[in-house]
Amino acid sequence: MKNKKSYFLSALLVLAVLSQPVLAKNKMMKVDQETPVVNLSRLLPPPPDEDSEQGRAELLEVLRYQKTRTPAQVALAQADAQRNVFRFQNVFGKNFTGENLPLTAALFDRALEICKATVAGPKDFFNHPRPFMRHPEVTPCLVKEDEGSYPSGHATFAAMTAVLLANMVPEKSKAIFQRAQQYSKNRVLGGVHYPSDIEAGKISGTVIAAVLMKDKNFMKDFVAAKAELRKVLGY
Repeated sequence: MKNKKSYFLSALLVLAVLSQPVLAKNKMMKVDQETPVVNLSRLLPPPPDEDSEQGRAELLEVLRYQKTRTPAQVALAQADAQRNVFRFQNVFGKNFTGENLPLTAALFDRALEICKATVAGPKDFFNHPRPFMRHPEVTPCLVKEDEGSYPSGHATFAAMTAVLLANMVPEKSKAIFQRAQQYSKNRVLGGVHYPSDIEAGKISGTVIAAVLMKDKNFMKDFVAAKAELRKVLGY
């Protein structure tokens, strides 16, 4: 646990250095949805080798989930395959919908595209095969994607979304991060990711959120969406 925490803090410190050229070049970025906001390939450690002790342990973890997952868990994992902020509805209640929250929906749609663009680089860089690609005994209950598994794009999205939502509604912070954890874990349960993919996604999503929250243009929309969300929720 201490090593993970120290690495996480180190990643954020490196971010402070790496993000400065991006901010300077773009004059507070004017975040482009198709442009990575930080080079995650320079922040993340490489994934474990398949034949290492950690690699073998992670495969066993995937197979354990596969053996014990229930129909209800499978159904939730399949629903969570959608990357959408409104998958967090169980935290906020029935009024947490795109129809009620157009500014919030637009903000997180934009953040998702930024997230996808930023995570594409490290996926190609590490080119880590998904569990079912190397191990025929793994039977996913989710759609088989052929892009690299490290870091998890879904876990990156979950962490980024959790940070942004928790800064909008700090009263719900604990529940938000618990939901993000469940959302991310479902990728391992579904047989399409290893636990290390999820951990790398948590770091990636937190870093992306930190960069976005430095950007004046993004934060202008963030403030408007936050006011909208808090009004709908009755805060």
